[in-house]
Amino acid sequence: MRLFGFLSRVFKSYSGFDKFLTIFGILILLITPLKMYFFPYGMFGFGEATVYTEGIVSQNGFQNLNPLFVEYNEADREVSKLLFSGLLKYDPEKRTIVEDMANISLDESRTTYTVVLMDGLYWSDGEPITIDDVYFTFHDIILDESFPNKVLKANFSGINIEKIDNKSLKFVLDKPNIFFLTNLTVGLLPKHIMEGVDPFNILQHDFNKIPVSSGPYKMMDVVEKFDDGRMQITLERNEYYHGDPVKMDFFRIISFNSMDQLLLNINSLNAVVKVYDKYITDFISMKRFDLLSYELPQYSAIFMNMESAILSDKKVRFALLKSVDKQKMLAGFSDKKPVDTPLMELKQEDWAYQLNLDEANKSLDEAQYTYKKDDTEKTGIRYGKENDALELKLIVRAYEEGTLKYLEINRIVSYLIESWAKIGVDVQVEFLPTGEFEERIMQRDYDLLFVGQSLGYNLDTYSYWHSSQSDPMGQNLSNYKSFAIDALIEDIRVTFDIEKREKKLRELGELIKNDIPAIFLYRPVYYYASDGKVEGISTDGIVFSSDRFYNISQWHFVN
Repeated sequence: MRLFGFLSRVFKSYSGFDKFLTIFGILILLITPLKMYFFPYGMFGFGEATVYTEGIVSQNGFQNLNPLFVEYNEADREVSKLLFSGLLKYDPEKRTIVEDMANISLDESRTTYTVVLMDGLYWSDGEPITIDDVYFTFHDIILDESFPNKVLKANFSGINIEKIDNKSLKFVLDKPNIFFLTNLTVGLLPKHIMEGVDPFNILQHDFNKIPVSSGPYKMMDVVEKFDDGRMQITLERNEYYHGDPVKMDFFRIISFNSMDQLLLNINSLNAVVKVYDKYITDFISMKRFDLLSYELPQYSAIFMNMESAILSDKKVRFALLKSVDKQKMLAGFSDKKPVDTPLMELKQEDWAYQLNLDEANKSLDEAQYTYKKDDTEKTGIRYGKENDALELKLIVRAYEEGTLKYLEINRIVSYLIESWAKIGVDVQVEFLPTGEFEERIMQRDYDLLFVGQSLGYNLDTYSYWHSSQSDPMGQNLSNYKSFAIDALIEDIRVTFDIEKREKKLRELGELIKNDIPAIFLYRPVYYYASDGKVEGISTDGIVFSSDRFYNISQWHFVN
């Protein structure tokens, strides 16, 4: 009480201005800690902290942030790239795989990869990243028979994983595989969080919604969902990250149901991940954004089921191919380039097919499919020796009516049907919802299949064209079986010499070209739109759009 009385007398002795300064100072002292506690990112958002906001179009939004399942949803891959690190990572500048959290060596037989984990690695919750986490991720989860990611599981099929000590383990292959290292770019899982989880039910774990991570950023909170379908994820700098720290404090990604919805919110975005088709001109006209173009190793194609009674005849497959004018089909599309081979390492110009209706009709004549002389109904359809109509069943994934994807796919399919009708082939199209579409693919219940494939980092053709992959769980969608093809694919896997490998690739390309298991149509061209407020962004050499984050530590706001 005496102290209070003393302070009161002192305060009364102050002039009016001195009293004002004293009260103001006391208020500042009181408000500052309260403000920092209740508003760590500023009274009206993030305050002086730097936050970068990207928009992405995804009808599925953010579904699952587990790094072992990112290929199933592009929006998840974007976020996972910022959250998780792998033993290795892809360097777009060098266009090769480089070390991330481990040093890796290969023995003389080129079948044993020894992994030595680097020092000073921590999860975002402060727990150390250990060799047990590595063993757990690859051995206990991915190699488990019930693990539901069939693509990732196939990549590690037949590989033995042996722990050496508390810092190292080894992957033992039955034979050399030049593409194996790309499999080690997958993000690791924390054993101390996920131990005991049934691999079959791993997608049901809460970890997938707000994971403990190892990358440059970590989750602030669970995904925000809005009534209009938007979803938002906000990430904050991970202070335990082993690499160079990022300069931007917060990274926010918002998913939109459509590009039109995104454009309504464009003022809240610094960048847009994938700008395509007609929207390219919209962004150019805004003059606010710079567009960085990039092409990914992916393509769309018509896969021909070579076990189909009609398509087992190469003459029919040749006719379907030679009746398609890809330049005309893609006229008006500003975000697509024609492709003629699935081998992305080869120059497409060397494999170009030319439209030739005379050759197409002649080929069908030789296959003994002819027009009926008494075609009173004027069907324009050819018939075989057994009076069987030249009819084929094409299945296509259905998209929401009115969306840009819906319009794109319908336009391409309509053109193909009209092209094939000109040579007397009747194609019946089934647009199927995703679940039924995938089921029909597994059953190989189609003559023709329109779908895209993404090759990823390794450009390995094994999963797509090797005979062993024609089973229901494989990606050989044409049921293409060839001993010569299998031998070449296997040879390419074990060929480390660049020139020899290039030669074998060209041989493989020639075989696929001659056998015509599919009609390769086009690959997409995308644009990353940036408002220019952040420097350091590059799309050169990327394989997935998320590869732009390779140098995320160099991204910084322009002063």
